[in-house]
Amino acid sequence: MNEKHLITVFLVAAMIAAVSGCLSEKQKVDKPVEITVSAASSLQDTFKDMGTDFQKKNPGVKINFNFGASGVLQKQIEQGASVDVFASASQKEMDALDEKGLIINSTRANFTRNKLVIIAPSNLTIEQLKNLDKIATGNPKTVPAGLYAQTFLENAGVYEMLKPKLIFGENVRQVLDYVERGEVDAGFVYLSDALRSNLSVSPINDSLYPPIVYPIAVIKDSRQSAISGQFIEYIQSDEGQTILYKYGFG
Repeated sequence: MNEKHLITVFLVAAMIAAVSGCLSEKQKVDKPVEITVSAASSLQDTFKDMGTDFQKKNPGVKINFNFGASGVLQKQIEQGASVDVFASASQKEMDALDEKGLIINSTRANFTRNKLVIIAPSNLTIEQLKNLDKIATGNPKTVPAGLYAQTFLENAGVYEMLKPKLIFGENVRQVLDYVERGEVDAGFVYLSDALRSNLSVSPINDSLYPPIVYPIAVIKDSRQSAISGQFIEYIQSDEGQTILYKYGFG
């Protein structure tokens, strides 16, 4: 092979390498940064809206959501689930993760509030609850709404009387479904969930249970702590808070 042919072969090889390098770089750029957000079931509609808006503002980011009872999500994280951000419906679950060093404490923030209400086909008082056969509430061991409801009933002095009538749901959305399908006579849910339904909403004395405050934090083992922190900042921004307010939070 003469010198001219050698030069031609070298140039072609160099061009192929350059093109391959460009494609490789393009693939890297096009591949979105993904984060997983584990959040309380009551945040489902709100966070989906927030996720859509945040991704529009950050085209290179994809958010994967995992919704469930706060206590269940806490256990998943403790068992090593790949999670970047955790949002709970009470302080208990976040405190447990904090004590085990599983969150980046500097990112922890309380970002919204909620209220507990009774939903049923018609308005109810606490006295009228005594006449019902089945009352749904979240499992107090894993569902913050269930623990709030139990505390309320205890402080109202009717828990022992109503205890045999309680039907436990695995999350607050399941409780809502039970009532909507007529499988129970009434249920305790968050105001934000009640607003999704056509059922009657009865307010209760919110001094008889702890304030419902939602904390959020980046998980310590997150591989995308920077973008996870940005998502938390977005939730606390005017845009994020407006979406929360629209769904009955705040």
